[in-house]
Amino acid sequence: MKNIVVIGAGDLGKEVVWLIEDINRKEPTYLILGFLDDDASKIGKEFYGYEVIGRVSDLRSLSGRIPVSAVIAIQDGEARKNIAEQNSDFGGWASIIHPTAVIASSSRVGKGSILFPQVTVSVDSSLGDFGLYYIRSVICNDCRIGNYVSVMSGVSVSEHVEIGEESFLAAGCCVYPHKRLGRKTEVSAEAVVSKDYGDGAEVLERGYGLFRFK
Repeated sequence: MKNIVVIGAGDLGKEVVWLIEDINRKEPTYLILGFLDDDASKIGKEFYGYEVIGRVSDLRSLSGRIPVSAVIAIQDGEARKNIAEQNSDFGGWASIIHPTAVIASSSRVGKGSILFPQVTVSVDSSLGDFGLYYIRSVICNDCRIGNYVSVMSGVSVSEHVEIGEESFLAAGCCVYPHKRLGRKTEVSAEAVVSKDYGDGAEVLERGYGLFRFK
């Protein structure tokens, strides 16, 4: 069993505990030591069955005492990036992948990523580091997704799509094939991305037209 701490004692933190416990039910893998969180009012208290054992900055000292893995359970991609960069010398970032997620053997999932139940990643796709993929999100073939991207429940990313780092795709949106989204693009819930967007774009378009795979 690997020691692990969950960074972020909030809603996503308790969801990650659920994922880890499901992983352990299938095959004992992780021993959850507790949470790290910078909210001083939470430190030393129990949250979702585990103690908040310190601040995020305590990761370095903790890993110096015992072997430990960690996962960043924070939805905001920029916040995940800040924590990862502040701990760039930490080598224990774990990817938490629910047993029901389906990932093609030819696809890559980056370190520190979180994949919820029934996520599907098709062939020859690359998911960057510290990504977040919620329930029933689908990544089709030959996609390139950057670091720190957040993909919410029911999102459909079609084939040959590129998504820049720190982008956020809200629940139920759909990205058409061969489209490119720049860094920090935000796509609204149930939006349909039918064209390319540059860095920092806000995608609000709607449209339910038929498209066919080539």
